[in-house]
Amino acid sequence: MSRDLRPHLHRVAVLLIACFTALAIAACGGDDGGDEDPAEVLDATFSNEETIDSGRFDVSVDISTEGGEDAGSFDASLGGPFTSEGEGFPQFDLDAEVELDSSVQDFSGDIGLTSAGDSAFVSFQGNEYELPADAVQEFTSTYEQLQQTQGSEQEGGNLLSSLGIDPTGWLTDLENEGDEDVDGTETVKITGQADVPKLVEDLRAIAERAPDAVGPVTPKELDELGELTNLVESAEFSFYSGSDDDLLRKMDASIELAPPDAEGAPDSVSVDFSLTLSEINEPQEISAPADAQPLQGLLDTLGIQIPGTSGKGGGGGGASALPEAGGSPEGPSDDATSAYLECLSTAEGTEATQQCSELLE
Repeated sequence: MSRDLRPHLHRVAVLLIACFTALAIAACGGDDGGDEDPAEVLDATFSNEETIDSGRFDVSVDISTEGGEDAGSFDASLGGPFTSEGEGFPQFDLDAEVELDSSVQDFSGDIGLTSAGDSAFVSFQGNEYELPADAVQEFTSTYEQLQQTQGSEQEGGNLLSSLGIDPTGWLTDLENEGDEDVDGTETVKITGQADVPKLVEDLRAIAERAPDAVGPVTPKELDELGELTNLVESAEFSFYSGSDDDLLRKMDASIELAPPDAEGAPDSVSVDFSLTLSEINEPQEISAPADAQPLQGLLDTLGIQIPGTSGKGGGGGGASALPEAGGSPEGPSDDATSAYLECLSTAEGTEATQQCSELLE
């Protein structure tokens, strides 16, 4: 029973995070805090037509569960500089960290992703790997198509407004908490509680009309979204809007979920989300890493085979460090997988990573 519940909770978390991200995008494009009407501040923020072409963003997601068979926590962060001036794929240099702490498995690791516009790179365990040119071209073409589609949809409005969604309708009990500094910028802090039925209604609209934001959603899953009304016990939001430009500088969300009764299900689930934007429209220096290896070297190390590739590490030779698909009728045990992930979290360099892979044999 508990096994069936986890994918449902995962979908809920993904949709909520996608919702927050869409909300933040809508706010991308004051005066003495405490005096302005909080609804007017939010309206100015989410209807702001100024574009953000460069800056730095930092996102964190913390999910914790209590009770049940697998109580624990999952923490993830992603951030770095970005610039999207001119045409073409945006440039960015992002670092991500993940930490899982549960009664079943512990894991921590980090990865980097860099886009230099016409090339892209992955950083893993201290090594840099370059993505194939055809993959980068495919990403670029998809991005340009999305930009064209959104451009036509958003003519005269932002993404959410093009979907017929007004994010200010999600909040009740709005309060102006006054001025607060966010990375050197004076902002007005607005807090509020979520109107859960309205939030769920708009989540359904986002899932139906903007599936690229949350992945394919089946009709059954759309119906399950209605259960959020009963699952969400509380949802508190804080918005930090620039006093001088009405641009969103920070957004925090804290959500408490009450999962339905089921064997092994957690008693409660807490989701905390935070987004910070800084150095807005300031120049950002982003460059391709030196001495990057072909991505196939990383795939070979991790034992990943992609159709159409030679599996020889881009000329580097050597056999895969993991059993290839079809080489064994059974996958590695849970203990072996846990040992492998724990080894990866401390491994440095290709040789050490390959030694970790031997734990799966």
